[in-house]
Amino acid sequence: MKQRLAFVVGTVLLLSIWALAAANNLPAILPGPIPVLQALVTLVLAKEFWTETLLPSIGRAAAGLALAFVFGAAFGLAGWRWPVISALFAPLRLILLGMPAPILAILCILWFDGGSTTVILTVAALLVPVLQIAITEGMDAIDQQLQEMARIFRVPMLRQFQRILLPAVWTALGPALRVAVANALRVTLLTELLAGSEGLGAAVQRTQSWLQTDRLFALVIIILLLIGLTDAVLTAMVPRRRDQ
Repeated sequence: MKQRLAFVVGTVLLLSIWALAAANNLPAILPGPIPVLQALVTLVLAKEFWTETLLPSIGRAAAGLALAFVFGAAFGLAGWRWPVISALFAPLRLILLGMPAPILAILCILWFDGGSTTVILTVAALLVPVLQIAITEGMDAIDQQLQEMARIFRVPMLRQFQRILLPAVWTALGPALRVAVANALRVTLLTELLAGSEGLGAAVQRTQSWLQTDRLFALVIIILLLIGLTDAVLTAMVPRRRDQ
């Protein structure tokens, strides 16, 4: 209860500071909360915003995240089972973890067509190392003695998966997925912005060109709401999985 109250107070305080700062600046530099809210409502009610801007970007981010999960899980399981494989891919993993997202996005734009394929591959390349490490650490967290007892007492494989394997893996994979989802949306927007692909990136570019700062703030709020929603869903999944 105290945390919720603190959150509300913090939100009100932030909005108050925002409104006060906006009152002393031009709307093109810093619009106030009310104009941003109006722009947000306009965007949400526009059908073309959903079909031409938001949904294409979400689709690319989801496809990149799914691709990263497939390869990250495969490499993570292989590296956990055979450490030499993990060592083999360690240099590439370090490169991808250390490479700034804008540089990788530019390289993918140069190498590929600059469309959806570029965005998906950029997202996947940046997230594969994160998910690979999470899967490997999650597998290492499995209680081997508990698993051996389950074998001795002939616990069904499905129940072993639910009670032993999944909770252990989820301790590392859950937080990694929360980070990955947020980064998938950020990298999607960045790559679209650099490549000129239609979507959130192009929408942000247009707001900059036309000095529609209120619309830019509205787009930022939508992105933050998407990240917050997915983060809340993944956070809620943790206790449910542990209780199974």
